[in-house]
Amino acid sequence: MTQETFIVGGREYTAFRMNAFAANKLVLRLQKIILPIFGAALGGQKLGDMDVKQAAAMIAEHVDETVMESIVLPLFSESRVFDTERKKAIKTAADIDVCFTSENLFDLYELIFEIGRWQFGPFFAQLMTRIGDPLADKAQTKPSQDK
Repeated sequence: MTQETFIVGGREYTAFRMNAFAANKLVLRLQKIILPIFGAALGGQKLGDMDVKQAAAMIAEHVDETVMESIVLPLFSESRVFDTERKKAIKTAADIDVCFTSENLFDLYELIFEIGRWQFGPFFAQLMTRIGDPLADKAQTKPSQDK
């Protein structure tokens, strides 16, 4: 399994590549959120090229308890996200409380984006190569006003 190191807010985190079945379950959930959230904001740029701070701000604006429970915590758990400074795996809400405070909460959103981009960036790149850019399509698609 491939391991990656991420530096967010001056702290080091590690994660492993997810297995295909777990990744697929999350992709099915993610596609319902990523396309609407990031589609219009990208304005023609690729998701992988998006500024991390901008992406983290968008995540913070759109994440609710349901997304945390159904996507973020499974993403962290399946990726085996580990805070190397605190020597703590981040799998649950309690783990997030140990690793983050209200003062560095924005770091959590940056970490969510970094882990998500690393895990699913190749999938979305292949999707764009094979069938076109669904994010661009979503940004350009507007309800028809013609009747």
